[in-house]
Parts: sequence; C-alpha cells; structure tokens
Amino acid sequence: MPLPVVSVIVPNYNHAPYLRERIDSVLNQTFQDFELIILDDCSTDDSRCVIEGYADDPRVTHIVMNEQNTGNTFLQWERGIQLAKGDYIWIAESDDVAKPNLLETLVGELRRCPKAVVAYCHSQMIDSKSQPMSITWHKHGSSGKVEVNDGSWFLRHRMLIHNHIYNASMTVFLKAAFNSVPKTYQRYRYCGDWLFWNYICRQGEVIEVCRPLNLYRQHERKVTMDSQHDGRKWRDIAGIMREFSDMLQLSPLQRRCLRGRWTKRFLKENGDRLPEIRQEFPELYNGNSMDSMLYEVWKLFGFLRE
Repeated sequence: MPLPVVSVIVPNYNHAPYLRERIDSVLNQTFQDFELIILDDCSTDDSRCVIEGYADDPRVTHIVMNEQNTGNTFLQWERGIQLAKGDYIWIAESDDVAKPNLLETLVGELRRCPKAVVAYCHSQMIDSKSQPMSITWHKHGSSGKVEVNDGSWFLRHRMLIHNHIYNASMTVFLKAAFNSVPKTYQRYRYCGDWLFWNYICRQGEVIEVCRPLNLYRQHERKVTMDSQHDGRKWRDIAGIMREFSDMLQLSPLQRRCLRGRWTKRFLKENGDRLPEIRQEFPELYNGNSMDSMLYEVWKLFGFLRE
C-alpha cells in the first residue's frame, strides 16, 4: 500500500460531545490522501464508544486507548507522530472542527514552497454548540492572501510577543521537522505548543493562509481555562520566555522590553493577585515604568511587534 501524504492525529480526552463532529470533519476533507490516528487518554466520558464507531473506516490506521491518563496532551502528540507514516502532520484537536478544504489548501501551499516546514490558516471561534463567536485573534485580517516568511523573521515578528499559531488544529507541518524539536515543550501544559511551534518554525519558511478554515472551539472544559486560575499559565509563560530569549539570543535591553510587556500584562489580568509569581519570576513580571516605556519604544521601531 502507498504511504499517505498526511497523518492526521486526533488526541482526545473527555471530548465526547464534540468528538463525532471533529472526526467527521477530518473524514470529509476534499483532500483524501491521509491516515487517521485516534488517541484517547483514558477518558471517563463516552469517548470510547464514539471512537469505536470509526474502527472499520479504512482511513483509520490506529486507535490507541490509554489504560492510565497521562494528563499531558503533548505526550499524546508525540505518541501519534511516532505512529505516523505521512510526510506531513495535522494535529486535529478533538474539540475543534475543520472546513472541508483545510487540508487541500495547506498541503497545496506546502507543496508549492519546498523550503516551508509549516503552513497555518486563520480560525473562526465557535462555542460549545458550534455557533460562531465574534472573538478574533488575527490582527492581519482574513483577506485570503498567502504570506510566506523566513522562519527566523517569523519568530521575532510573530511569535515573540504572541503565539500566532495558537491552535494546533489550524496547522499542518513537515513530519521531518519534529526530529529536531527538544522534548522541553512537554513540561508546559498551558502553552507548551508555543515552544513547540518555535522549534518547528526556525527550521524553514512559514506559510500563513489568511482564511478562516479552522473552527476553534471555546468551552469550559479546555485545559487553558483551568490554567488561568491556578497560576500555571504565568509559570509556563515565564519558562517559555526564558527558553525563547535564549533561543533568539536576545540582548539585555531586548529582555527588558519583554519584562515591560509581560509586567503590564500580568498586572492588567491579576492586579495584586499571585504575588508569589512575581517573586518567583522577577525577570519577567516585576518590571518598572522604565521597562514599560522601553517596550513601547521598541514597538514603534517594529522589533517587538504586536
């Protein structure tokens, strides 16, 4: 049998209400040269029953049901990639949905750019009932244009301040690039994907398709929702910024700019809450007015671009 072009990985944990819509949106893609790998991290809801309903589909090459919960979706990512036989990987999160031409569009762009390691599209936010939301995280609009940028430029101008690849479901990447990704991203449950994409993008060109082909679901069961209340979010961001600053070899002045940005963000969201986080990571969250001013100046000159 010929090998598939794309390996689609669906890592699931307790997303039974959304899982059928997710899997159907994969199987109904206009691009059909793929295999589907479904992983379940010992769900306690009806996920197993939903998944077993797809066992006879010839495109489903692996169904892996964990006997114990790992508590880490990034371990599931790695497990799926190890099983994958395709040249490209699409991690289709189990609570999201895709428009039918997502794969066709992103794979087509990757094939047109031999130096590209990742292609991503824009997202439409949907709620728990699959209804569109007015939230948008794309400051460059959904014009339909395609942008191709060098990975190093992309890291400094798109990924340093915000994670522009904020949802795995919007992304298709070259499997071979995974071999150069350190496992450190697996330590960060809230935003380990931010570090993961940094390591992927630095290996080649990055393609941005300015079309909302991914439907990114917002609901209270998301890991990110829990992490924002217990301080884990801020600890993870601090670790990511430390690794990212070293990766890009930022100067002391550039690091002060980051401190100005993140101190402002931390205080805006927390006020006087979580003082232990500021004490634990003073290099990022305990900046002063000069740090904030430096950050605003750097923004004007385009280095730390929002």
